Amino acid sequence: MASDGEDITLTPTESLASATDTEDEEMGGQVHSDMETDEEDLDVEIVPATAEDADMDELLRQLEDYTPTIPDALTTHTLKKAGFSTVDPQIVRLISVSAQKFISDIANDALQHCKTRTTNIQHSSGHSSSKDKKNPKDRKYTLAMEDLVPALGDHGITMRKPQYFV
Repeated sequence: MASDGEDITLTPTESLASATDTEDEEMGGQVHSDMETDEEDLDVEIVPATAEDADMDELLRQLEDYTPTIPDALTTHTLKKAGFSTVDPQIVRLISVSAQKFISDIANDALQHCKTRTTNIQHSSGHSSSKDKKNPKDRKYTLAMEDLVPALGDHGITMRKPQYFV
């Protein structure tokens, strides 16, 4: 050891390892078998520290049963192309659900823009034909760039037509 007056610095892990080594030598290997039986006998339930942790645990449990529209394989591939790789399926599933929500919000906003645009066009023309008087639930809408651009803008994505289309 350090009998010449040398200073020895041990990290807590090293000191703990050396302490358990001496105990193991003294007990003759019985320490590990006693610990294993104690761990097997104990049934410890992990209780979340806060309500937020409990909510997160519940969300992760629900995600295991939910199948998102965006497959996990596609999400994993996209994440790897972006430079992020994970082996935790809960993270992949959480990102899949988040992406699905993001796309759904944009599509819903675009639909609302389309509805207001078509309503404004009908009211500004003054006359509407009998086929325009359909029940609003029976009407079919088409996703157009003029509806998608403002919806994307609401979510912080700037989109412009290329110059050759202008």
